[in-house]
Amino acid sequence: MDRISNLPDCILLHILSFLPTKTAFFTAVLSRRWTHLCHDLQHFDFNQIQFHNRNQTWSDFSSRKRLFATVNWILSRHKAPPIRTFRLTCNVDQFDQSTVEWFIRKVFGPNLEELNLQLSLVDRSYHRVFIPNGVLSCTSLVTLRLNGGITIPSPLSSSCPYHLPSLKTLQLYNVVTSVGNLEEILSHCTALETLILDSIVLSREGQGQLRICFPSLKSLHSKSCFWEPLRLFVIDTPSLKRLDIQVESGFREIRVRNLHNVEEASINLPWQFPVLKFLVKLCRIRILVLRLLVFDCLPDAPPHLIPEFTCLQRLELTVRCFDTRYIMDMLQKCPMLKLLAVVFNASPYDKDPLLSRKWEHPVKVPTCLASHLQLIKIKRYFESRDDRDFFAYVLQHGLVLESLDIQVDRARAKGFPEELFLFPRSSKACQINFCWNQEEEEKKKKAPR
Repeated sequence: MDRISNLPDCILLHILSFLPTKTAFFTAVLSRRWTHLCHDLQHFDFNQIQFHNRNQTWSDFSSRKRLFATVNWILSRHKAPPIRTFRLTCNVDQFDQSTVEWFIRKVFGPNLEELNLQLSLVDRSYHRVFIPNGVLSCTSLVTLRLNGGITIPSPLSSSCPYHLPSLKTLQLYNVVTSVGNLEEILSHCTALETLILDSIVLSREGQGQLRICFPSLKSLHSKSCFWEPLRLFVIDTPSLKRLDIQVESGFREIRVRNLHNVEEASINLPWQFPVLKFLVKLCRIRILVLRLLVFDCLPDAPPHLIPEFTCLQRLELTVRCFDTRYIMDMLQKCPMLKLLAVVFNASPYDKDPLLSRKWEHPVKVPTCLASHLQLIKIKRYFESRDDRDFFAYVLQHGLVLESLDIQVDRARAKGFPEELFLFPRSSKACQINFCWNQEEEEKKKKAPR
């Protein structure tokens, strides 16, 4: 017995909303009653990969042609209440620009809640899709994700400003716009909770300032690229819980305020002064990740300038070499630390920039090592000059240490693993675990012989 068809239309439509739109239309073969439901859908999800035939590539023209024909046919016959969700994932070339822009105008309406465009340029041309101005003044829009091949133009006039009072999630990846235009958009997102700015190409226009100031923002990911350096970059977010900032270049001055509620942060900046500004403001941080660019500047900072993280429980440090002074200085600042991860990001053939630096026995045992530190993880490890002294020290003074996990390349392991088991341990529960670097193993399998 077909029990599903006996359900009310509203429930069936809710079930179909979780399926890719092409799959939802295939359900029409199950029952005549389902045929009209497909034309009443309010949630659309189109992905070019669903239109591939066997042995076709992602950039195949025929699959894109079938996708656009299907989307055009469905939107042209749509008679339901206004569309609430529209997701489109495909590649585009210069001839598809007007077609995709027509799709956007067709689905745009007073009830649109989510617009998700994942577009990939086929020929890397400058024929990008332009977002209609009306989308950025949609009062019902809750989620806006724009990924690649997209340009956000300036407002047509002051009489048609941006207005996104319901927007909670804004994700811009590889999108082209101006600094002033982006700041104007952000200033009208009064309810924003999640902001992702990833690899944006910003042309400098106007004052060259970017301000991220939201009382409601809870998650911020910023990885921006600028044609010209910003004069000022401001972050003022009192409700922020998660912060991920990665900027290799692009601003001359940074101002950081109201980060006292951040619980999880990842920082990748190449300048010592901005890094210290962030660290000083992260007083309640529980999870902290310091990426590779930080390693190029922070170890040279005077230890007294690095704040104490009284609530930090997990710390991850990405390093080019085994700088034990840097690691020990950070441990001294984390009295409640439970997990330490050290990630190597360098070739074993790279020259050690700290070759003349030797192991320095700490004057004071870090508080966390004697009372809280339970797990130490060393990822993509290769041997250096004073690593044995470091491991011997943490095993000797790690009173509550439960596990020392080391990921190592099989070809460079040599006799070190066996030697490590001979070091005395203060914690009887401490286990020393070795695993092979899976990335290296996979490369060796794929390498031609």
